[in-house]
Amino acid sequence: MKSKSIAIFGGSFDPPHIGHLEVMKKALEKLDIDKLVVVPAYISPFKPEHRAPPKLRLEWLRKITSFDPRIEVSDIEIRKKGRSFTIDTVNHFARFFDTIYLIIGADNLKSLHKWHRFDELNKKVRWVVATREDIEIPEGYIRLDVEVPISSSELRRSMDPKWIPDEIKEEVVKFYTSHT
Repeated sequence: MKSKSIAIFGGSFDPPHIGHLEVMKKALEKLDIDKLVVVPAYISPFKPEHRAPPKLRLEWLRKITSFDPRIEVSDIEIRKKGRSFTIDTVNHFARFFDTIYLIIGADNLKSLHKWHRFDELNKKVRWVVATREDIEIPEGYIRLDVEVPISSSELRRSMDPKWIPDEIKEEVVKFYTSHT
C-alpha cells in the first residue's frame, strides 16, 4: 500500500500574495503528495505581531486556495492561540501521514537552527525550499523554483495591488491601507 504524504506550508500570510500561490502550485506539481496543508500562524515565534487578525488571514487563504481540492487551509495553529511552533503542527499531522514535506522560504535557511526543537523537526520532515532572490539552496533540500520578487513585509510597507490575488485584492488593499 502506498504511504500517504503531505506537504505543510506554514507562515504568517500577512497578507497572502501571489508568491504564496506560486509556491503552492509548484509544490503540487513537483512533490508526490496526497494533500497540501496551508497553516497560517496565530503568532509566529519570530514576529512580535501580525497586522491582520488570524481569522481574517485564514479566510483570505481559503478564498485563494479553492482552485485545487488537494489544498486544505488548516486552522490548527489559530485554534490553539498563542505562539505557533512548527514541530507541534508536524507532530499533529504525523498521526495521519507517513511522509511530511515542510515547505519554507529560502530566507528561513539562515535561522532554521533556531527553530523550536529543530533536531526533532529535522528528523521528521523532508525540507522543501522555495527560492528567494539569490539565496543558495544547500544539498539535501528539495528546491522549488519560485521567481516572485515580493514579500508580505514589503507589501505591508507599500501596498501594491498587483501582487495580491484577484479573489481578495480589494479587501486586502482596503485592510492594509486603513490599518497603517
